[in-house]
Amino acid sequence: MSLLAAAVVIGATVTVVVVNKDEPPAAAVNTTPVSTEVTLETSLWKSKKVVKGKTQAENTPLELGTRFKAARNGEVAGIRFYKPASERGTHRGSLWDSKKKLLAKVTFTGETSSGWQQAMFDRPVPVVAGRTYTVSYHTNNGGYVASAGVFDRPVTAGPLTGQAGVFAAVRDASYPSRVHPKRVSYWVDVIFRHREWRRHRPGERPTVSPTEAPSTTGPTSSPTATGPEATPTLTGPGQPNGEVTVSPTPTETGTGEVTPTPTESTTPSESPTKTGTPTPSPSRSSQRPTPSLSADPTRQPTKEPTTKPPTHSPSPTPPPTGGFPGASNTGVPSGTNLKPSKSVTVTKDGAVIDGLEISGEINVEADNVTIRNVRLAAAPGDWGIIQRNGHSGLTVEDSEIFGNGSQRTQFAILNQGGDLTVRRVDIHTISNGILTEQGLVEDSYLHDPKYFSGDHTDMIMCTSGPPSGAKLVIRNNTVINTLEQTGAIALFQDFGVVRNVTVEHNFLAGGGYSLYAGAGSKGTSSNIKVIDNVFSKDVWPKGGYNGHVAYWDRNGSGNVWSGNVWEDGKAADAG
Repeated sequence: MSLLAAAVVIGATVTVVVVNKDEPPAAAVNTTPVSTEVTLETSLWKSKKVVKGKTQAENTPLELGTRFKAARNGEVAGIRFYKPASERGTHRGSLWDSKKKLLAKVTFTGETSSGWQQAMFDRPVPVVAGRTYTVSYHTNNGGYVASAGVFDRPVTAGPLTGQAGVFAAVRDASYPSRVHPKRVSYWVDVIFRHREWRRHRPGERPTVSPTEAPSTTGPTSSPTATGPEATPTLTGPGQPNGEVTVSPTPTETGTGEVTPTPTESTTPSESPTKTGTPTPSPSRSSQRPTPSLSADPTRQPTKEPTTKPPTHSPSPTPPPTGGFPGASNTGVPSGTNLKPSKSVTVTKDGAVIDGLEISGEINVEADNVTIRNVRLAAAPGDWGIIQRNGHSGLTVEDSEIFGNGSQRTQFAILNQGGDLTVRRVDIHTISNGILTEQGLVEDSYLHDPKYFSGDHTDMIMCTSGPPSGAKLVIRNNTVINTLEQTGAIALFQDFGVVRNVTVEHNFLAGGGYSLYAGAGSKGTSSNIKVIDNVFSKDVWPKGGYNGHVAYWDRNGSGNVWSGNVWEDGKAADAG
């Protein structure tokens, strides 16, 4: 017996090391294939890849990482991350399992001024095929490179699948669980090894088959900080194992409307391993980072000045009187018959989803879809309902959306597309209510969110202004955030200046501030109309934990603050 070492580099840094070879006697001439055990080393991205994403400087401690799984048993030998030239300080890398248990840690040494940095664990850590893990690094300065849309589709390389970029705003190294709605990559990579047996002729070097060459379904060119261009594929954690698709052949309902018939798909949808139940733990810094294109839109334009998550949840605020929506006049009307269903994917323009009790999610990949009389028990993951990029005209009405209370569902409704109408919808027990940059939200009841570690919770939010010619109207809703952070309604400038938004005749209570009113670092907001709203002190004595309104541009062109009052009728000024 002898040892033969050979290295083969293909795709994303794949190294082959021969560790045990059976050789025939020297005098024999033998062409019979022999077996060799090889070790393959794989990462999600090539070590020479130049990342041209957006450089961020949050000036606050952050944990940034990538959630991944492997198709084969193996081991994690180390971690890599892409460093911007402006980043300084010491960085610590970590490997976590899905239950937030720290499996290994390492401090980066000998770093270069920028580019890919690499650190190896003292001992490789065994990992199990099909289970979800997270690699991350901690930065005290908050400097990083971010690229939106990278994880709209899974990023694959050999047996590795990158599922999502994740982050947490924490002083010390901690498990990062938050996922940005823009499916951002923070360019954190894993060094994964697994072993295989290969057959080859004596004297030949064992080779890696072309099928093992990593193939990245993320961006093929240098990533940028723009939104996703391709229609994303559902990859959020917690996706149900079965999926119901909308049949192209519609059937008539008793009301005469055309409703596609849900039928079970013959191919189960890809389902990442579910993570463990998050447990709230102190994690938020008291620092206020400068507003920017951040890891988390819900942190903009400010973090809450509290150093810990809520120690209790106030009793749910009773629905207000005076004509505002509540449980009695939102959600599925009493007496409506509902048919049980799994997750629904809609691909037919003009489809109507009516009268279903869904356990899972609704994935809209079509225009002018209506969701009506639906009770949605949203699966743990990123959303209950999503309107995909490139589609518009979704209407959700007379429906109820809620999480299970023990595992995070990030958004009740996530709009990546165009126009959205939400009407008479009851949303509760969820991390965030509605994220949309345009459309109409009216006559709805959003209340009693659920806190999970690292959350910044908003009931209705946007992260930039509507596109040219569009507007966002939030009218006649009851919006109650029973937590001490972040907002009931939040108009943030994460990706652009906020303009053309009307917030009118809503009942608002709770959060860090009940209303974040649109100011930020991207520019002066304009045409923001905050009119005839009622602010309540039922959750916190100041309306929100810190006050009823923040970030109002008094001098913005077309901005109007008028007729806003407290419940007792006294004027509620803009501060």
